Amino acid sequence: MAINILVRFNPAKPKAGDEVRVQIVAQHPMEPGTRRDASGKLIPADHITEVNVTMDGQLIAQVKPGPGTSANPLFAFKMKASKAGQLKVACKDLNGQTGERTADLTLA
Repeated sequence: MAINILVRFNPAKPKAGDEVRVQIVAQHPMEPGTRRDASGKLIPADHITEVNVTMDGQLIAQVKPGPGTSANPLFAFKMKASKAGQLKVACKDLNGQTGERTADLTLA
């Protein structure tokens, strides 16, 4: 199962020099490895271990969430919208599954 990623900018089209909030949702169950199913069997650990965010190829944010992170986590940060460009988000989980999404930041 690939990790599905959603990206949103707020405001959607900022002016040059304005602050823009980037919101990233990674759709993933985020199992910590400590829960049990209905029959009492341990559910294996399966959580996102790395989120890398680049803007036009340059790393601008990196997150290394752990097993205590909730399902379908939301990651958000602010950045200055200095120019239009392409934001790329790449995620990887404990079992080697990956997800990638690009989003174009356009200026007003």
